[in-house]
Amino acid sequence: MRNVLLVFGLLTGSGSLFAQSAPLVCEGHRATVRISEITATGTVQGFMNAVAAHKAWVFSHGLTKDEITTVPVIVRDEKTGARSYSSKQFLSIHVHGSNDPGPKHDEAYDAFVKMYRDNSDIKSAYDICLPGSSAK
Repeated sequence: MRNVLLVFGLLTGSGSLFAQSAPLVCEGHRATVRISEITATGTVQGFMNAVAAHKAWVFSHGLTKDEITTVPVIVRDEKTGARSYSSKQFLSIHVHGSNDPGPKHDEAYDAFVKMYRDNSDIKSAYDICLPGSSAK
C-alpha cells in the first residue's frame, strides 16, 4: 500500500511538470491570426476603431516593429461563384516584431479590448510562426 501511495504521489506531482511545456522555437516571427465577426449590435466602424486603438497601444508600448493588418474576408456565393468582400467577417494578422513576451496590460489595453468585444466576436484564432523569409 505504501508503494502505491508513493507511485500515486509521484504521478500527481509530476503531472504539473508535463502540463508545462517549453516555448516553441520560432526562427521567423510569431504572429497571431484571427477571424472576427461583427456582432448584431456592433459596427464595422467600431471594430476598425478598435484596430486603430490596438495599433496605437502597440506602438506606444515600444513595439515599433510589430505590424497589424486587418482586412475583410472574401466570400464566394455558392450558386453564382461571384466573390465579394464580407461586411461582417474580418481577418487580422498581428506580426510580432519580437519573440519576447509583450508588455503588461494596462487601462489602455483594456479599453481597446472592450472596443473589440463591443463590436465583434472572435470566430477563430491561431498563433503561428512565419518563416524568416516570409516576414518583413
